[in-house]
Amino acid sequence: MADNTNTIKGQPFTFDLGHLLCIDSNPLPSLKEDKEAVIAATAQSCAQSLINQLLTACPIIRSSDGDLQIKLPEPTFQLPREKPVPKEKEKTKWEKFAEKKGIKAKKRDGKLVYDEAKGDWVPKYGYKGQKSDANDDWLVEVDEKADEARDSKPHGNGKAKKQKKG
Repeated sequence: MADNTNTIKGQPFTFDLGHLLCIDSNPLPSLKEDKEAVIAATAQSCAQSLINQLLTACPIIRSSDGDLQIKLPEPTFQLPREKPVPKEKEKTKWEKFAEKKGIKAKKRDGKLVYDEAKGDWVPKYGYKGQKSDANDDWLVEVDEKADEARDSKPHGNGKAKKQKKG
């Protein structure tokens, strides 16, 4: 809603209430003194005109909480972008084939498992994995009162015995 209102200087402000934008096209004076005061006065008059336009041109709605809200119109001024809109990347042959056949990428979840003994995340399989802890217990105390029926090796419960081929 680009709207014009006369200013003190004669040239109108241009408003875009959708962006809360007030444009003053009047040139600034080329005074070396009081330049800051002139800019502050111009900004104040522009802000007052913008608020006046908002209160007169836009509908004011009272919410159920008792708050007042101003419904802004659609913006009319198109703000420029720093860079152009990126172009869509062309799909590779594999992506086209996978989409056609319904192939989806594997999820990489579940490759790490929390090891409470170490207090850290370790791989479920492979190098330094969860199963490599059997070699960490190189010294195991044996109870003297244990049965003789049990395997004499301290790691007897860890792995099955190899059978001789014969």
